[in-house]
Amino acid sequence: MGTPRLCLLVLAGLFGLAAPEGKMTAWIQPYPPAPTMYHQLMLSCEVTGDASVKEFLWEKEGSHDPLQKGQSNVLIFKPFNESHLGTYTCTATGPLGTAVATYDLWIDDLANQVFVFPRETKDSYVLVRVKPEQPLLNFTVCLRSYTDLTRPHSLFSYATKAQDNEILLFKPKPTEYRFYVGGKFVTFRVPESFSKSEHVCASWESPSSIVRFWLNGTPWPRKGLQKDYVVGADAVITLGQEQDVFGGGFDARQSFVGEISDVYMWDRELTTGEVRAAMYNSPSPAPIFGWRNFPYKIHGEVYLKG
Repeated sequence: MGTPRLCLLVLAGLFGLAAPEGKMTAWIQPYPPAPTMYHQLMLSCEVTGDASVKEFLWEKEGSHDPLQKGQSNVLIFKPFNESHLGTYTCTATGPLGTAVATYDLWIDDLANQVFVFPRETKDSYVLVRVKPEQPLLNFTVCLRSYTDLTRPHSLFSYATKAQDNEILLFKPKPTEYRFYVGGKFVTFRVPESFSKSEHVCASWESPSSIVRFWLNGTPWPRKGLQKDYVVGADAVITLGQEQDVFGGGFDARQSFVGEISDVYMWDRELTTGEVRAAMYNSPSPAPIFGWRNFPYKIHGEVYLKG
């Protein structure tokens, strides 16, 4: 579809350089953690060791003039676009000295690409390298898969130390999806189809317990699950393997074989219109992470192919 791939990663260096005597340290934190093109992005210059910083100086590599200088530690892009890509520096100055932090703002746009899982294994998966910043009372997960498996397999696994099935999108057979929150699940029955990919989204909201499910942009009847539950934020997220313990415990008999793409996660429930936009990699609102800037690490035999 002709979208040029911007080939550098956004999981950029949160590298803080301490001031003389090591009394101040600075680092730059992006919000959201995996920035999405054409949505708002905020870079926050965080400082430890000196609560009375008087000045923050923001600069961009290759630019002669400072971007911002003053008491604000925040640099905002409304919206973030290609012209903002590059390396940023924050210099924090206070009574205890100066600390400098740098941040490389790049994206890894995976539009028109897929992760290929070629065979059944217990050690091949994709690790998502961003997680929510706070516990979740609402969320939506979307992805596209293409497989001819008839046995059970895991698509999206989100585990915490307290609960290995904190969030799980699992397919026990070709005509059924199971969606887990906090170790409990609801089932959605779907038509059998091996001839084309399936795009699925599932959302959950804690106050009402309502779960929504969409297959190829079509909503299924709502169901209820885990009213007033809180999803933990300290999580490990994997594609293609189910975690039976935090960060591991994989079973080859539940591994995914096929193709996965168009993976997104939001900290809110989506509308049907927003789900259909995500189907075509035009996410709105900005996700926690998503396919247009996907923070990942491949483990084992998984390939990224166009």
